[in-house]
Amino acid sequence: MLKNYLMTAWKVFQRRKFFTFINLFGICITLTIIVVATRVADNNLYPTGPEKNNEHFLVISKLTLTDDKQQNIDSSYPGFKFINDYVLPLKAPEIISVYTKSNTISSFIKELKIKQQLRRTDANYWKVLQFEFVHGQSFDQQQFDLGHSVAVINQHTALQYFDRTDVVGEQIDLQNQRFEIIGVVKNVPPTELNAHSDIWVPFTTLPTTAYRHQMRGNFQAILYHSNPERLKDAQLEFINRLKHEFVNENSEMTKAFSYADNKLEEMARDFFGEETSFETHIQTLIIFSILLSLLFMLLPSINMVNLNISRIMERSSEIGVRKAFGASTSQLVWQFIIENILLTLIGGTMAFSLSIFILNGIEISGLIPYVEFTFNFRVFAVSLLMILIFALVSGVYPAFKMARLDPVIALKRGL
Repeated sequence: MLKNYLMTAWKVFQRRKFFTFINLFGICITLTIIVVATRVADNNLYPTGPEKNNEHFLVISKLTLTDDKQQNIDSSYPGFKFINDYVLPLKAPEIISVYTKSNTISSFIKELKIKQQLRRTDANYWKVLQFEFVHGQSFDQQQFDLGHSVAVINQHTALQYFDRTDVVGEQIDLQNQRFEIIGVVKNVPPTELNAHSDIWVPFTTLPTTAYRHQMRGNFQAILYHSNPERLKDAQLEFINRLKHEFVNENSEMTKAFSYADNKLEEMARDFFGEETSFETHIQTLIIFSILLSLLFMLLPSINMVNLNISRIMERSSEIGVRKAFGASTSQLVWQFIIENILLTLIGGTMAFSLSIFILNGIEISGLIPYVEFTFNFRVFAVSLLMILIFALVSGVYPAFKMARLDPVIALKRGL
């Protein structure tokens, strides 16, 4: 029976070439956007670079200070003093890493001014994030404690300065300081927010120690545990410290709000979170994403429904003849649903090819530096699910409308 359905569908597609083209065009454009959006979201939530073990750590990157009445609010990155007093004493994490956000610096190479990203880290940073070293190695705890002027750079920076990547032992000048290169790592895209940079140096090489006394600044922290289930304990411990132990001397800002988040929680908080609340709003983000996807597919689905109804009405004589010879409603419904699914799968295949072309274009253009979009089973499964939903939404109603036609009326329409 299925073979007959498929053969009939293929004959119909060939006979109604104009409708087939219009349908395929609409399906291809819609599903291309869905596949590209799915791949970009997957690239952020499931990175393949240094943050590929992100299910094992939480990130603290925001700090909001306010007074008792929450009339004055001051939001920024945490300062080192805040992290030293309220993050480093935490017992739940196995490893805690402290580092600065990535900052833009300017350098001159052969009289040309270039901009690079510089990040200052501790030694634990290299234990948590899984960088791929091309040459050399990271700095260790002793080098960090002694404030040695050593640096890890990425491949792009090595090529800019030296036209080669094997540059361990070379010198590089940054912000009036000279550093020895001890390691070269693979380029990291900016989608991996906590790992991305061009150059990494110990933050103990800062020219002054004033940062140690700042409650607000440009620092971040990672809380790592080999057992992801224990990260919830780290979250609760951190929040309890802020609720019950926070003290801000010589300031009217007496309350602190900060968050130890995974990638999904951080995304939800960016969209729906409140600065003076510890609520993550993950459920809101998930519901919003589902509704947005359904709404996005609604308009093209309605257009597809109208096209399918028009296509069905042109086949009313065929429907009348088949019903007159005993075809059941369910057989006719399945015939048209399978036709729509087959058409949508063909459009989906075209969408996959087009999306690969678009994503490869983004990679080559450098619009997102160093980014690599690779398809995996997870992206394929989600995209296939969206394709099938689109096929069913746009095909079920026309199929039932067609199957319920009275044979006599259907034959009259076909005359």
